[in-house]
Amino acid sequence: MAYLFISGFLLKTGFTSIAYAAGGTSGCGMFEIREGCELGGWMHLILGDVVIGALLAIFLHILAHHNNIKLENNARVIQKIIEMQEEQRNRRKDYSVFNLKNLFTHMLHILGQVNKSVVNFNTTFDLDMEQKEKEWRQEVLRNEIQSEENRLARVIDTTRNNLLAVNDVLEPNIVNQIEGVCMYLSEIKLQESSFNIIHFPKYHTSKKKIKYVIEKLNTYTVESHSFTKIIEDNFDIHENKTKNNRKILNSTENKNCEDV
Repeated sequence: MAYLFISGFLLKTGFTSIAYAAGGTSGCGMFEIREGCELGGWMHLILGDVVIGALLAIFLHILAHHNNIKLENNARVIQKIIEMQEEQRNRRKDYSVFNLKNLFTHMLHILGQVNKSVVNFNTTFDLDMEQKEKEWRQEVLRNEIQSEENRLARVIDTTRNNLLAVNDVLEPNIVNQIEGVCMYLSEIKLQESSFNIIHFPKYHTSKKKIKYVIEKLNTYTVESHSFTKIIEDNFDIHENKTKNNRKILNSTENKNCEDV
C-alpha cells in the first residue's frame, strides 16, 4: 500500500512538471483534443490524474472485495464456534438434569428407608419378647438409622457439588430451588423422646420437597432444553396423614409411660 502511494506521488509530481513545462501546439486550445494538436501540460495532468484515480479505484475495490471475503469467512468460523459451544452447553444441561434426577430419586429412597427403620424401632416396644432380645433389636435398628442418615448426607453433598459444577447451564430459579431443598434436607434431625421413642417430624415435608424437585426435573425435554411449569398444590402435605402419624407416636409414648 505504501508503494502505491509513493508511486502516485511521483507520478503526480511528474505530471505537474509537465503542466508547467509543456506549452502545447500553437493555435490549439489548452484543453483541445483534435488531430494536429498536442496535449497541453494541464491536459496531461488531468488525464494522468484520471488514470491514477482509476487504477486506485480498481485496486481499492479488489482490496475491499478480499477483505469482505475474509470477514465473511471469519464470521462463519465464529458462528460455527458459537453453535458448537451452544451444543456442548445443551449436552451438559441434559446430563446434569438426568444426574440430578437420579440423585433426588436416591434421596427419596433413603428417606423412606430412614422412616421405615424409625417405625420399626418404635414398634419394638410393643413386641412380646425378652428384654435382652428387644434391646438387641433396637440397637440393630438404631445402627441402620444412623447408616441411612450418613448415606443421605453423602448424597446431599454429591448433589451440591454437581449443582455447583453445572450452575452455569441451569436456570437460576432451578439452582436456587435445588439448593434450598438440599439445605433443608441437611438440617433434618431425628428427635428422641424421654421414653426412647424416635420422631421423624420433617419426613412428610422432606418427601414432598424431593418429589417436587423430581417432578420439576421430569418436565425437562431434550428437544427444547427447557423446563415447564408444574402445579405446586399437588405436592402439599395432607394434614390428616401428619396428624395420624402424630397420634400413633403419642399413643406409643403413652403406652410406654403406663408400662413404666
